[in-house]
Amino acid sequence: MKILRYGGNGQVEVIEADKISIGELKDSWLDLTGDLPENLFGIKFEKIILNEDEYSQIEDGPDYTLVKIGYVGRENHHKTIYAMLTEDAIITTHKEECTPINRFIKNMKAIVKDEKENIKRFNDFVIAQIFYQIENENMNAVSNIGDSLETLRKKGTSVNLEDIDKARGDIRTFSRTILYQSIIVSEMKRGEGEFINKGNLYEYCVDVENELVKYSKLVTGLEKELNGIIESLETRELSEYTRQTARLNIAIEILTRASVLLMIPNSIFTLWPSIFRPDDLVFGMRNFYLELLVATVSIIISQIAMSSVYKKIKTV
Repeated sequence: MKILRYGGNGQVEVIEADKISIGELKDSWLDLTGDLPENLFGIKFEKIILNEDEYSQIEDGPDYTLVKIGYVGRENHHKTIYAMLTEDAIITTHKEECTPINRFIKNMKAIVKDEKENIKRFNDFVIAQIFYQIENENMNAVSNIGDSLETLRKKGTSVNLEDIDKARGDIRTFSRTILYQSIIVSEMKRGEGEFINKGNLYEYCVDVENELVKYSKLVTGLEKELNGIIESLETRELSEYTRQTARLNIAIEILTRASVLLMIPNSIFTLWPSIFRPDDLVFGMRNFYLELLVATVSIIISQIAMSSVYKKIKTV
């Protein structure tokens, strides 16, 4: 295991050990990943995954405070981080890598350097930084949501349900993150937890609370915008459907009229010869020429009628 120990001189010492007692963790932060032990430093705790309706739990023991923080991990799976705070140290345990914690570890040396005069407030500082990193993750989520919505706007009627579900999923994840963070801040301000109710966190809580209010409004706005896009798409599709239906009706009208009109020359060439012979005079004109004239005029009239109806399609 690796232990990050604050030396009090602006430096962070990394200690690797197979075993360590809880007393040796003074002014240190231990972050454990992978399979978690049921009994850690003599502290027994029930490992659970907080469900969608529980975003944080705080349990007070005689020698420690256990904070369980639920978050949404990869592929929208719910995960839980366990943070145990003793009088002088913090221990975080989680099943898989968590971006806020890893980022904090990477920047620990530079961050703790600014806190060299506040060794006794080490726990408060660490937990506050974790919350700060989670808040940064929220802003990344906002950016992702913004990209998703912009993609939907640009796609117009070609958007599919997967695009909409992705944007809605991002918004839900973001809103859940806000909710469990706001619950933790609320618990801290009310004094829940012996070691996390510290005076120097009060101003931080106030600042975060104000940000949470803004974020909550942003979530509502994003949901409304997404619903607006969906309604717009549905309206466009309905309008397009209506237009296509109108065109279909006109096309049927063309076929109906054309079939009737084209029956005239067809009947002339098939039935007329059985009534009159080609050399017979009809109205003073040889039957053959009269037959040809009537058929030609009928075809011209049918074409004019079809052209007139077709123009209606182009205006729909």
